[in-house]
This record gives sequence, C-alpha cells and structure tokens, in this order.
Amino acid sequence: MNTMQTPDAKQWVERWKRLRPILEKIESEELRDVDAQEAIRKIMPMCDWCVEHTEQRRTSGLIEQQRYFTKVRAGAE
Repeated sequence: MNTMQTPDAKQWVERWKRLRPILEKIESEELRDVDAQEAIRKIMPMCDWCVEHTEQRRTSGLIEQQRYFTKVRAGAE
C-alpha cells in the first residue's frame, strides 16, 4: 500500500503556480548558455536519418483529400 498521500487537484495547481517562475528561470538560463554549434552537431544525425528514410511524395495530398470529400458528400446524400 502506498503510504504517500496524493495531493488533490487544487494543491497540485497551486504547487505548479509557485514552481512556474522558477522553472522558467532555469529554462531561460539553459537556453542562454546553450552552445548553438554543439546543438546543431547533435541534431544533424537525426535530420540526416529523416532524409535517408523518407519516401518521396508522389502528390501533395490534394487529390486524395478531394477524393475523400467526394465520398463523404456521396454518403451524406
């Protein structure tokens, strides 16, 4: 049995209201201190993977969207 009591919703909301400014300050400091070049080096392998594993689209999707709308209209009549 869990001996810790779960705070009710009002307590939870109040706690987050108090913590929000503290967390925003931490986030702001972390963003200010980030090394942009290092971040880019970390992100690029993910971007490369996406490019390598993405199939080229044959359409914009507009034709499929219009086909769907036509089916919906036909079903509504």
